[in-house]
Amino acid sequence: MSVTVTAAYAFFPVSELEQLQSELIQFGRARDMKGLILIATEGINATVGGSAEAIQQWQEKFRSFRSEILFKDSFAEKDIFKRWVVKIKPEIVAIKKSDIRPAGEHRHVSPAEWNRMLQEDVVILDARNDYEVAIGKFKNAVDPKIQSFQEFPAYVQRSGIPKTKKVLLYCTGGIRCEKALLAMEAEGYSNVYQLEGGILNYLEKFPHQDFQGECFVFDERIAVDQELKPTKTFQPCPCCGDPIAVV
Repeated sequence: MSVTVTAAYAFFPVSELEQLQSELIQFGRARDMKGLILIATEGINATVGGSAEAIQQWQEKFRSFRSEILFKDSFAEKDIFKRWVVKIKPEIVAIKKSDIRPAGEHRHVSPAEWNRMLQEDVVILDARNDYEVAIGKFKNAVDPKIQSFQEFPAYVQRSGIPKTKKVLLYCTGGIRCEKALLAMEAEGYSNVYQLEGGILNYLEKFPHQDFQGECFVFDERIAVDQELKPTKTFQPCPCCGDPIAVV
């Protein structure tokens, strides 16, 4: 069995959360899909899997809420989630700062532009957690050594990164950077850019280049390799769930 996987997010106002939750639950169950969808008043964040036809219909459904959405597609040999789950959350990516609210595209750079900017005098900053960075990151990237994204604003305050410096910010699929960039701007950084679609979008276009290692993902695959295939290098730790090398 081959499963098509797609990950996407969108920030847009959502008012009737319970109604949307019910609608999306019915949509996925009717198509025998598996996945995790987070909905909040600020938008939707989803990673889902299913047949190629179901994923096409899901993408059409998602675009009915907001037309401009970047989908990061990959494949797996089996379902990457056990169930189809739609959860209502306070945020679709939690930073716990109510004044940080993304609204529209903000300082995105394409993977091709990112490659060009890597040649400049820049700080490359990873916005992910330490266990994610440990299995793969961009060459020369700064690891903030955080265990939760909620720690990122405090990291920025103590980082010592010069505020005049050009900063290239990245994460897994782009969603954390939407808020991380605003957190940096709140601290006076005015020359920060985010990698559009994150590592997943970059690897789709430029495998085996400036990103080194594998990319952690929050599903049963644990990580994907440079070709966006499920890892054969890592497995979940039976004690803590963090990725560890396959023996």
